[in-house]
Amino acid sequence: MNSYLSAMRSFRDFTGRTSRGDYWRFILVYLGIAVIALMLDAAFATGNKDGGLFIGLVHLIHLVPQVAAGIRRMHDTDHSGWWLLLSPVALVFACFAGTPGPNRFGPPPVAGAVPASIGAAPAGPVPARPVAQPQRDVIAEIERLAQLRAGGSLSEAEFEVMKAQALSQARGA
Repeated sequence: MNSYLSAMRSFRDFTGRTSRGDYWRFILVYLGIAVIALMLDAAFATGNKDGGLFIGLVHLIHLVPQVAAGIRRMHDTDHSGWWLLLSPVALVFACFAGTPGPNRFGPPPVAGAVPASIGAAPAGPVPARPVAQPQRDVIAEIERLAQLRAGGSLSEAEFEVMKAQALSQARGA
């Protein structure tokens, strides 16, 4: 549900990247809402051969967010958003994994659909000895990535790539 809400809130953002999982979770919720709208049209007899009131509203409300999410998904696969005009090709690209690491459209989507409160490090006991601030940041980042992986927002491969990036940045700091 976070992926859906994030996509709906980001309806004006045609830049950046959306991960494959976030995109398909958004589409799945959208299709579920569309099925409910079709049932309402049938129940209240608001439909005809061309559609109905409820399904029309669902499509209208989701038009811009769906295009924006599709463009960001194309960006994640390092393709221009213009590929959406060729629907079968865009569908194939949307199924591909995103490019690991940054590409010409920006950094990889890490927590695009996950609120900071979910991605935050869990509260726990304070370590017995003080840890340097940069090391603590790396540990918190890896714990946050592990939570995203456990929640299904990151695949194992995405987790490993992002963990390696966090560790290499810590070594360079």
